[in-house]
Amino acid sequence: MQERGRGGGEAVGTRDHLANVRTTMAWVRTGMTLMGIGYAVDKLAALDALHGVRTALRAYGHALGLLVVVGGVVVAAAAMPRYVAARARIESARFSPHPGADLALVGALAVGALVVLVLLTVAR
Repeated sequence: MQERGRGGGEAVGTRDHLANVRTTMAWVRTGMTLMGIGYAVDKLAALDALHGVRTALRAYGHALGLLVVVGGVVVAAAAMPRYVAARARIESARFSPHPGADLALVGALAVGALVVLVLLTVAR
């Protein structure tokens, strides 16, 4: 009988799987936070328009809020395929991490945050 995992007994496999679940839940929580922020930005833009306040948020708020909500949905949706792939790697006989997807996702979030900051600064 061939053992799965990277050795060390049942406790190591359990610890790795629980860490995988925690990481997945953190990505889902981040996505949900982004969705909430996007919703709030959109509603603040609507309030500015309702009260006639001239701000950058009034001009770009709806599009910016929608962009942040979509980004949150993408982050939350990317959590499940990452979870399944990490689970398969943990269960395989030879564990080999692949940080490329994580780095790409973090890089995309950083670029998105910079775009938002530039839009808010330029629109003043």
